[in-house]
Amino acid sequence: MPPLFARPDRFFGDPDLGPFGSGRGRLSPEGFRRDRGESDYWSSLGLDGKGGGGGGLEGAQKRKFGDVDERDELARQRQQLMHYGNASSNPNGFLSSPGDHRGSDYLAASTSSPFRRNVAEPGRGMEDFRVSKHLRVGGEHDGHSSGTKYHDGDPQALKKAFVHYAKLLNDNSTQKKVYLEDGKRGPLQCLTCGRASREFPDVHGLIMHAYNSHDLRIDHLGLHKALCVLMGWNYTKVPDNSRAYQLLPSDEAQANKEDLVLWPPMVIIHNTMYGKDKDGRVEGIGNKAMDSKIRDLGFSGGKSRSLYGKDGHQGITLVKFAGDQSGLKEALRLADFFEKDNHGRKAWVRVEPTLSGRDEENNVNLVKVDEKTGEKKRIFYGYLGTASDLEKLDFEGRKKAGIESRREYNC
Repeated sequence: MPPLFARPDRFFGDPDLGPFGSGRGRLSPEGFRRDRGESDYWSSLGLDGKGGGGGGLEGAQKRKFGDVDERDELARQRQQLMHYGNASSNPNGFLSSPGDHRGSDYLAASTSSPFRRNVAEPGRGMEDFRVSKHLRVGGEHDGHSSGTKYHDGDPQALKKAFVHYAKLLNDNSTQKKVYLEDGKRGPLQCLTCGRASREFPDVHGLIMHAYNSHDLRIDHLGLHKALCVLMGWNYTKVPDNSRAYQLLPSDEAQANKEDLVLWPPMVIIHNTMYGKDKDGRVEGIGNKAMDSKIRDLGFSGGKSRSLYGKDGHQGITLVKFAGDQSGLKEALRLADFFEKDNHGRKAWVRVEPTLSGRDEENNVNLVKVDEKTGEKKRIFYGYLGTASDLEKLDFEGRKKAGIESRREYNC
């Protein structure tokens, strides 16, 4: 088995445990099996739509002073467990719902990384006890395909962790570039570990850490999956130094990204501006006018909101639908309408570079002329909003937007 860290003798928690998956201490493989050979802990819980943290330094130090102190420590931790409940309400301030986003305050103030946060230390000793008690990991490895199964893990806690980090990683273009450039801008830190994080040379090193870490186990697993989806890698395969998990067909990688839809569901429509006023501010179609156009096309239930910036209308209008299955289906219908008309996401990617502000009225990709009236009309491009589109929203929109799995709604 390849080493998990640069120093084979380095590990978290109690020295009696030995490296992860070995040792004969209190959390032996018989009590907490971590057979890294078998993958897809997510599918066993149904979190990918196909099938279905941690022992801090404080806890490790206290366990060194004998059985009495150990029993006292475990009793204290049990009381904390009863008080805090499941993983979605841990004392470290873990995100409790898709809409609970801490924005820039969540990102740590660090000169070496824009992504480090200060994890509250008092609760970390309890987290190790909670995770070791509630996560029993086991499995077998066949040498080719594999799957890690969580028998007692809370699927909702895992989902919340994944959604939380998926939103955090996609919140703005700067954050995404740091990871997508895979360490070329400098070392990466673990969002879950915060200020306690060590530095990683690339995303692979960070993923290995997140997947194998005992501390804040659920949070780390959520980060692992979010990073894999962002990078277009296979989160259902156990990560190892062969990097085979990074081999995923482009269509599957894209499907994983498109599965994460903004919530409530919305269609993002581009090219909705139509000129400038006498003061030079950009003007565009208003909310009521867009609502009327959407109804005329045969779609109901959508509510429009145009985005404005310092120069006026940004040429983007969001059409939001109800936050339920019917709303998602209606949003998909509208997105399919644009796609079938060759005015969907891919078409906009091709057209957007032609935006220059000059002579747009004569750009056949942006403006069409009504054959009967001779009136010039803007050509709209629209698509279903996903997590990757968060950076296109304004501050208020990013703050309020949630993320849901399209697969879970059978859409």
